Amino acid sequence: MKKAFWLILLPLLSCLDQPDCIRTSDTALVIDFRKLLTGEKDTTILLQVTAAGADSIFYSPGNVPDTLRGVSAILAINPFDVETLYTFYLPGRERTLRVGYTKEARFISEDCGSEIFYSSLHVIDTEFDSVRIVNNQLTKNRFVNIEIFK
Repeated sequence: MKKAFWLILLPLLSCLDQPDCIRTSDTALVIDFRKLLTGEKDTTILLQVTAAGADSIFYSPGNVPDTLRGVSAILAINPFDVETLYTFYLPGRERTLRVGYTKEARFISEDCGSEIFYSSLHVIDTEFDSVRIVNNQLTKNRFVNIEIFK
Protein backbone atom coordinates (compact mmCIF):
# COMPACT_ATOMS: atom_id res chain seq x y z
CA MET A 1 0.00 0.00 0.00
CA LYS A 2 2.82 2.42 0.84
CA LYS A 3 4.49 1.73 -2.51
CA ALA A 4 1.25 2.47 -4.37
CA PHE A 5 0.94 5.79 -2.52
CA TRP A 6 4.45 6.86 -3.57
CA LEU A 7 3.89 5.71 -7.16
CA ILE A 8 0.87 7.98 -7.35
CA LEU A 9 2.50 10.90 -5.53
CA LEU A 10 5.87 10.81 -7.35
CA PRO A 11 4.61 12.15 -10.71
CA LEU A 12 2.84 15.00 -8.92
CA LEU A 13 5.97 15.95 -6.98
CA SER A 14 8.15 15.81 -10.08
CA CYS A 15 5.85 18.35 -11.73
CA LEU A 16 6.34 20.75 -8.84
CA ASP A 17 10.12 20.56 -9.26
CA GLN A 18 9.99 21.63 -12.90
CA PRO A 19 10.26 25.36 -13.49
CA ASP A 20 7.75 25.00 -16.32
CA CYS A 21 5.04 24.03 -13.82
CA ILE A 22 4.92 27.40 -12.14
CA ARG A 23 1.49 28.85 -12.72
CA THR A 24 1.41 32.62 -12.94
CA SER A 25 -2.22 33.35 -13.77
CA ASP A 26 -4.82 34.50 -11.26
CA THR A 27 -8.40 35.75 -11.27
CA ALA A 28 -7.73 38.49 -8.70
CA LEU A 29 -8.17 42.09 -9.77
CA VAL A 30 -6.22 44.47 -7.53
CA ILE A 31 -7.58 48.02 -7.13
CA ASP A 32 -5.99 50.99 -5.38
CA PHE A 33 -8.04 54.03 -4.38
CA ARG A 34 -6.14 57.31 -4.70
CA LYS A 35 -6.72 61.01 -4.10
CA LEU A 36 -7.48 62.84 -7.33
CA LEU A 37 -5.36 65.90 -6.63
CA THR A 38 -2.24 64.35 -5.08
CA GLY A 39 -2.22 60.75 -6.32
CA GLU A 40 -1.61 59.51 -2.77
CA LYS A 41 -3.36 56.37 -1.55
CA ASP A 42 -6.74 57.24 -0.11
CA THR A 43 -8.77 55.84 2.76
CA THR A 44 -11.95 54.33 1.32
CA ILE A 45 -14.98 52.93 3.12
CA LEU A 46 -16.64 50.08 1.25
CA LEU A 47 -20.08 49.09 2.46
CA GLN A 48 -20.39 46.39 -0.17
CA VAL A 49 -18.97 45.37 -3.55
CA THR A 50 -20.85 43.00 -5.85
CA ALA A 51 -20.12 41.51 -9.25
CA ALA A 52 -22.98 41.17 -11.74
CA GLY A 53 -23.84 37.60 -12.60
CA ALA A 54 -22.12 36.22 -9.52
CA ASP A 55 -23.48 35.39 -6.12
CA SER A 56 -20.30 36.69 -4.52
CA ILE A 57 -20.47 39.69 -2.27
CA PHE A 58 -16.99 40.96 -1.55
CA TYR A 59 -17.99 43.08 1.43
CA SER A 60 -21.06 41.83 3.19
CA PRO A 61 -23.96 44.11 4.11
CA GLY A 62 -24.80 44.24 7.78
CA ASN A 63 -21.20 43.77 8.79
CA VAL A 64 -18.93 46.58 9.84
CA PRO A 65 -17.95 48.49 6.67
CA ASP A 66 -14.49 47.68 5.43
CA THR A 67 -12.22 50.67 5.64
CA LEU A 68 -9.31 50.44 3.24
CA ARG A 69 -6.67 52.64 4.82
CA GLY A 70 -4.23 52.88 1.95
CA VAL A 71 -4.46 49.17 1.12
CA SER A 72 -5.68 47.57 -2.06
CA ALA A 73 -9.06 45.97 -2.69
CA ILE A 74 -8.76 42.49 -4.19
CA LEU A 75 -11.77 41.37 -6.23
CA ALA A 76 -12.30 38.26 -8.35
CA ILE A 77 -13.14 38.56 -12.02
CA ASN A 78 -15.68 36.30 -13.69
CA PRO A 79 -13.49 33.51 -15.12
CA PHE A 80 -16.30 32.32 -17.43
CA ASP A 81 -16.72 35.63 -19.25
CA VAL A 82 -14.53 38.31 -20.82
CA GLU A 83 -15.90 41.14 -18.69
CA THR A 84 -17.07 41.79 -15.14
CA LEU A 85 -19.35 44.55 -13.84
CA TYR A 86 -18.72 45.61 -10.24
CA THR A 87 -20.96 47.80 -8.13
CA PHE A 88 -19.22 49.62 -5.29
CA TYR A 89 -21.51 50.71 -2.46
CA LEU A 90 -19.81 53.66 -0.80
CA PRO A 91 -21.30 55.83 1.96
CA GLY A 92 -24.09 57.83 0.31
CA ARG A 93 -23.46 56.68 -3.25
CA GLU A 94 -22.95 53.80 -5.67
CA ARG A 95 -20.39 53.59 -8.45
CA THR A 96 -19.98 50.95 -11.14
CA LEU A 97 -16.88 49.73 -12.90
CA ARG A 98 -17.06 47.40 -15.92
CA VAL A 99 -13.75 45.83 -16.92
CA GLY A 100 -12.93 43.66 -19.90
CA TYR A 101 -10.07 41.22 -20.42
CA THR A 102 -8.77 38.57 -22.75
CA LYS A 103 -8.68 34.89 -21.77
CA GLU A 104 -5.94 32.76 -23.26
CA ALA A 105 -5.25 29.10 -22.59
CA ARG A 106 -1.52 28.55 -22.22
CA PHE A 107 0.05 25.12 -22.36
CA ILE A 108 2.65 24.74 -19.62
CA SER A 109 3.93 21.20 -20.19
CA GLU A 110 2.72 17.69 -20.80
CA ASP A 111 3.01 16.87 -17.11
CA CYS A 112 1.44 20.08 -15.83
CA GLY A 113 -1.25 20.74 -18.41
CA SER A 114 -2.42 24.27 -19.14
CA GLU A 115 -3.75 27.37 -17.44
CA ILE A 116 -6.01 30.25 -18.38
CA PHE A 117 -4.12 33.55 -18.53
CA TYR A 118 -6.00 36.85 -18.21
CA SER A 119 -4.53 39.88 -19.95
CA SER A 120 -5.42 43.00 -21.94
CA LEU A 121 -7.36 44.35 -18.97
CA HIS A 122 -9.28 47.49 -19.92
CA VAL A 123 -12.07 49.66 -18.56
CA ILE A 124 -15.25 49.40 -20.60
CA ASP A 125 -17.34 51.79 -18.54
CA THR A 126 -17.21 53.46 -15.13
CA GLU A 127 -19.02 55.97 -12.94
CA PHE A 128 -15.85 56.89 -11.05
CA ASP A 129 -14.25 60.26 -11.81
CA SER A 130 -10.97 58.88 -13.06
CA VAL A 131 -9.67 55.33 -13.55
CA ARG A 132 -6.28 54.25 -14.79
CA ILE A 133 -4.97 50.81 -15.79
CA VAL A 134 -1.45 50.35 -14.40
CA ASN A 135 -1.03 46.63 -15.07
CA ASN A 136 -3.16 44.86 -17.66
CA GLN A 137 -2.32 41.27 -16.63
CA LEU A 138 -3.77 39.36 -13.70
CA THR A 139 -0.99 37.42 -12.00
CA LYS A 140 -0.36 35.58 -8.74
CA ASN A 141 2.03 38.40 -7.77
CA ARG A 142 -1.08 40.56 -7.35
CA PHE A 143 0.40 43.83 -8.46
CA VAL A 144 -2.04 46.74 -8.64
CA ASN A 145 -4.09 46.54 -11.84
CA ILE A 146 -6.35 49.59 -11.54
CA GLU A 147 -6.09 52.91 -9.77
CA ILE A 148 -9.35 54.70 -8.99
CA PHE A 149 -9.05 58.41 -8.27
CA LYS A 150 -11.66 60.10 -6.08
